Amino acid sequence: MRAVWLVALAALAACSKPGAPATNAAANAATATNAAAAPAAPSPKLAQIFTPDVIGSNVAFLETITGPAFRTEGSERTYKVDGCQIVVGATAGKIDNIGIVGYSQRCSFPIAQYFAGGYQYPVPNNPTFGDIKRGFGGNYGADCLMSCGNAADPVVYLSYQGSHADNFNNLEASLSIADEPGLTAYEDWGQKLSARFGQDYVLAAKFNTGDNLDDVASRDFAPIRPDTIRVGQNLSGPGENDLAL
Repeated sequence: MRAVWLVALAALAACSKPGAPATNAAANAATATNAAAAPAAPSPKLAQIFTPDVIGSNVAFLETITGPAFRTEGSERTYKVDGCQIVVGATAGKIDNIGIVGYSQRCSFPIAQYFAGGYQYPVPNNPTFGDIKRGFGGNYGADCLMSCGNAADPVVYLSYQGSHADNFNNLEASLSIADEPGLTAYEDWGQKLSARFGQDYVLAAKFNTGDNLDDVASRDFAPIRPDTIRVGQNLSGPGENDLAL
């Protein structure tokens, strides 16, 4: 009889063991799901780079954090930091402007710190064009809206020129147009400009210094996020030095 009981207890123990791993597996799956749902945190190293006083600082000091430039083209340097692409414009070894190409929640910086406080609608760190337009204002422009050719994708810009209170820092948010989400907005804006002012006006890019149907561009691009954001001086967007903002 004792042998029968021992066999029965062993069978019960064997049957109960698979249950524990199943519970652990469910917990692990829930943890993985929560981690996937959480937005990616900004790279902590970017906080060392994008400080309020980085504009005007020495490139040599920046490179103690970033390491040497990955690429240098004229006055522009590109750095790779924690999977983010940092772009820096410099003159005589001093930083004129700085930004991120491939802007995202993880590869972002506190935009508002480069401008005066007191704006009614502070611009978030990972903004849409609408967030920037609402917070700062600015004008839309593009390097091309018609017959652009195949050499490079056209680029749409939202440029804001800061005042003395902003330390004359400017902002340039841009999007390279290759596909959605920007293509439909780009095409609608170009078509409406052409319908209003004619094809020659659009081909000559007169919308960069003249009437750009800002209400149309603002509505079309409001929900879309730029893929590049830069702050500082000597930015290169179309009409950058001509816009009266």
